[in-house]
Formats: sequence, structure tokens, C-alpha cells
Amino acid sequence: MDPGCLEERVKACWEGRGTLLERGGLGAVSLFYRAGLEIHRGLYRWGVREALRLPVPVISVGNITVGGAGKTPMVAWLARGLRDRGFKVAIVSRGYGRKASRGALLVSRGEGPLVSPIEGGDEPVMLAKKLPGVAVVVAHRKAHGARWAVDELGAQLILVDDGFQHWSLARDLDLVLVDGGMGFGNGRLFPAGPLREPLGALKRAHILVLTKESNPALSRFLSREAPQADLFEAPLEAVDLWSPQRGEVRALEPLHGLTLGAFAGIAQPSSFFALLERGGGRLVERVVFPDHLFYGDREVERLSAVAERVDMMITTEKDWVKLEGMDLPFSLWVLRVALSPPGELLDRVLERLGLEA
Repeated sequence: MDPGCLEERVKACWEGRGTLLERGGLGAVSLFYRAGLEIHRGLYRWGVREALRLPVPVISVGNITVGGAGKTPMVAWLARGLRDRGFKVAIVSRGYGRKASRGALLVSRGEGPLVSPIEGGDEPVMLAKKLPGVAVVVAHRKAHGARWAVDELGAQLILVDDGFQHWSLARDLDLVLVDGGMGFGNGRLFPAGPLREPLGALKRAHILVLTKESNPALSRFLSREAPQADLFEAPLEAVDLWSPQRGEVRALEPLHGLTLGAFAGIAQPSSFFALLERGGGRLVERVVFPDHLFYGDREVERLSAVAERVDMMITTEKDWVKLEGMDLPFSLWVLRVALSPPGELLDRVLERLGLEA
């Protein structure tokens, strides 16, 4: 079965639209998935394996659902804030989708990307472009990458992108994101549902952040289920539209009367499309590609046909880093977005770490 079709059927089951046979099959696989989780965690709990403890603070930004809850924008926000407070920060990521070695790879020393998205991964390269003064390292084993960042780069603080389930690296603070729109889906464990871990894992979180949109019912649930964690909200907001080909920047709002075409290869493209629709334009073409896709001639040809039918073609920053350098036969705009947590969140992170705010 085509991977895209398989993913579509799995998500249909999460929404209650799958067949009885499909849902039953996914439920059976979930039992094995849960057993694997327990065994893997048990190896560290029972002392068979030991988590690496670094001499500098380690912050994980993660979640307990598959798909995007805003981890990369949150990592960017935290890295910028911690850098501005005087810390030498290194971001460590696995670099999903990259086609390079499994060892540690330096993506940036803080002066822009040193490698391509194919080598370093789309999200790490995007972070390297956005965050001067912040090092970015990718490694198949995040613990290896974190140790390398401390030993070789002199990092004073490690930010682990998607580290909540990474048991081989000890963390000083677990910041867990929850998508305010998606929540926990059907509440079932993968692949029968979107949960990476049972909801009880929230009790390990030090800070919970409800992202993208407000959800009072979900906030109350989180307060009950994880009373030990501080709870914040961080809405996802459009910053502006940027034309890398023209070097122009424009606000999102004055798009009334324009027809828009949009494409994305990200985990939750619906959030991207929703932001565009708030700008007043008429979104008539939506093209969804697999997460971490690297664009080739076939994709560009498909997008060129879409561009002929609309006034503006728009994509994400993550997609643009993989298109940069290609000779595109159409004009393209990039929607720049950011999470907007309250400033108190950064203060609370530093307090939790015992550092001066």
C-alpha cells in the first residue's frame, strides 16, 4: 500500500471513520507498541541502561502525540530568550528525514547553516537560519549530540528538540506541548490513536504549554491530570508574508479579493491553512505533501500548475529551506509564524532550573 494512503487510513481510524477491521487491527498493534514502551523505559528504570547526565542544564521540548504541536517554534522562542539572557545555547535535534551519517553533525555554530537540509534536516537548518548566536547539532542519538555540543562547542545550556521520550539523556526540565485544537485525539495509543505515551506520562512534565489555540476544557483537564506542572498558553500567530525571490515583506491581513494557493510538507498542515484563511484571502488550492519531503521536479511541476490558477502561492518556512536554490517557475511567498507565550514562561523555566531570571 502507498505510504500516503496508509497514513490516510490510519488517521481515518483516529477520527472514527475507519472500518471495524482497520480499527481492530490498529488496536492489536497498539498492544505491542505499549509493551515496547514499557520494556524500553524499564531498561532505564531497572538500571540495565543508564541515562547520560551532563554538567550543564538540559531542557527538553516535546509532546505525547504524533504530529506537530509547535515544538520547533517553541524551541526557537526559548533559544532566543535564553541567548538574550546571556547563555551559550545549543539546540540538539535528530534531524528527521536527513540523508546523512548517524553520528553528530554540526549544522550551525551560530552564524548560519553549514550544511544543506538534506545533510542536516529541514527543521535544524531552518533554526540555524533564524537563530544567530545559537549552535545547532543533529545526531541520531540525541544524547551523543548533546555531549558533543558541550565538549566541542562549550555549550552552557542544551535545548533538546522532541526529547520527552528520549530516555538515554537525563533532563533537568521537561516542557511538554499540547495542541489546543487537536488535544489528544481519540485518546488511544499509537497506531490506534495519536498518543506516543499514555496520558499518565504528563505527570513527568515540569511545564505544560497549550499551543496554537485556547481550549478551556483542555486546560482544566491538564490542571487535574498534571497538578505538578506549571500551565501556560502559547497561541500560534502569523508574523508576515515574505517573498524570498523579491526580497519583499507584507502583512498577512490585506489579502481580501486575492485567490491563494498553499502547499506544505509538515505534520499538521491544517494549522498553516487556517492561519492563511484568517488573512482574508480566498484559499482555493491546498496541496499537502508528506512531512520532511525533499522537493524534486515532479513536485515543482505539480505546484507550477497550481500557481497558474491563483494570485499568490504560499508555503511554510520549513518547506522554503528545501526549495531555496531551486529555479522555481512561479512566484512564491513564505508565511512566517511564531508561538507567542507570555514572558513569564521564560522566567519560570529559569526558576525551575535554579538559574538567575
